[in-house]
Amino acid sequence: MPCMDSNEAGGGGTVALGGLTPRRARWPSFGALPGAMVAAIFTLSAGEARAQASAASPVAEAPAPKWEGAIGLLGQYGPAYQGAETSRLRLRPGLFLRYGHFSATTSGGFVTRRNDEVQRGLSAELLTYESLRLSLSLRVDGGRDDDADPMLHGLGRVRATVRGRLLAVKDFGAGWKLSSAISPDLLGRGGGILADVGLSYEWRLSPMLRANAGLGLTGADQRYMQSYFGVTAEQSQRSGHPGYTPSAGLRDVGFGLGLRAELGRDWLGFVSASTTQLLGPTLDSPLTRRRDTWGVGGGLAWRF
Repeated sequence: MPCMDSNEAGGGGTVALGGLTPRRARWPSFGALPGAMVAAIFTLSAGEARAQASAASPVAEAPAPKWEGAIGLLGQYGPAYQGAETSRLRLRPGLFLRYGHFSATTSGGFVTRRNDEVQRGLSAELLTYESLRLSLSLRVDGGRDDDADPMLHGLGRVRATVRGRLLAVKDFGAGWKLSSAISPDLLGRGGGILADVGLSYEWRLSPMLRANAGLGLTGADQRYMQSYFGVTAEQSQRSGHPGYTPSAGLRDVGFGLGLRAELGRDWLGFVSASTTQLLGPTLDSPLTRRRDTWGVGGGLAWRF
């Protein structure tokens, strides 16, 4: 579903890759994470692989075009940072390109001619086996500037980094999908590790109009929590905030609604609204001024 990006919160998309035979893979280790979320992604992948191993070979899908893309303009109105009292409007261009099983996009809101959502960043389709899809992406995490909001003054900048994102999606049919992902900071710049699970439902309102709803839960390790919600002794002296050292745990739970319209053959429009409730260690942070936040977004894209 079209969604608004936060600091790598939940959400992402999938793309189809028909006719591949599943092979046993060696998964990388990303360190300590909230246990339930790590289990979710591996249980989802392993369970589906075992179930499909004894089934018939998947039916080949119609060949998709080698090249496709989209350009557009996207807008988002939401909190200046997670837990902020203030909100701001962000406008940015959007670009999506795909060749075969590889794609590059600046936003997760684009939907392709195959009716797939796409992951933000550089993405590779690893596997589609029946109703299970796996993809891997690299994306830039812009970090956080201390001039984004007066509450952040004196805390210093959370440095930009590159994140990997391993995503598994189980399609139950009839519009229901379950996803799970893990997203580590690959450059070790204090971004830590995020993990998320999500449940979404999409339904068709008319031949040209689709609606979707999604519920997502995100957790993080201690390093991420310290960077975005913690206050060191040095930062306390500069900012005046009391010191705080959060632990690993849940970060937030969010719910979103979206509407997507096909505006003729080549044009696409979409709008979305979401609400987020902070959880766990984030609630005790001196930077958390609001536990619940909301945002809206939308965009217009030309597809080719």
